[in-house]
Amino acid sequence: MTIYTDSLSNLKNYRIDFYKVAVTTYLSYSLQNKIDIWMNDVAPSRSLFDKFEQEKITWEDFISLYCDEMDTSHSKSKIKWIRDFSKHNDVVLLCYESEYDPRCHRYTLKKIIEDCVEN
Repeated sequence: MTIYTDSLSNLKNYRIDFYKVAVTTYLSYSLQNKIDIWMNDVAPSRSLFDKFEQEKITWEDFISLYCDEMDTSHSKSKIKWIRDFSKHNDVVLLCYESEYDPRCHRYTLKKIIEDCVEN
């Protein structure tokens, strides 16, 4: 099966058989019953997100620091779960950024998941 990425604004475009994973630091209450799972553990930390939004760090620094955040045992276990689940199911990683915005962590997360190997 496949891992997709998209914006939460496009949530209605996904059939019921897609496993919808919100990978956001926060999630509005109105969306919580429209997704299958919210994994804020694999979203950028609030402080990291704020630094980028306030232009205190570059996109490259943001991605590097985000990868560091994903290099914890807890995050790795969530990443492996997504990877294993996606072997038999279509999964879509969702966040608030526009579907056309290349500066979104979900693309990096997808690559981390796809590159994940058993330890």
